Amino acid sequence: MAVTRTAPSKAAEPKAHRSPRRVSKSAPAPVLEYDATGHQKEIAQVAYRIWLERADRPGSPEDDWLKAEAEVRARYVTDTQLA
Repeated sequence: MAVTRTAPSKAAEPKAHRSPRRVSKSAPAPVLEYDATGHQKEIAQVAYRIWLERADRPGSPEDDWLKAEAEVRARYVTDTQLA
């Protein structure tokens, strides 16, 4: 049986120092106003959820959309903004 020899292992070279990723300190400002066109995707997702929950009960997609619009609007509009 032949004996194989391996080259002596090299000392591990230190990894080059990398600076950590910089996180932008200027995060986007939260949306404080309600805009139906700006929140259309969110309204569509809520309307879809309402449609799924409705299942086979009577109703229309328009009613689901209007309920979703009201639900999303309630998340952004406070009582003080209504006055």
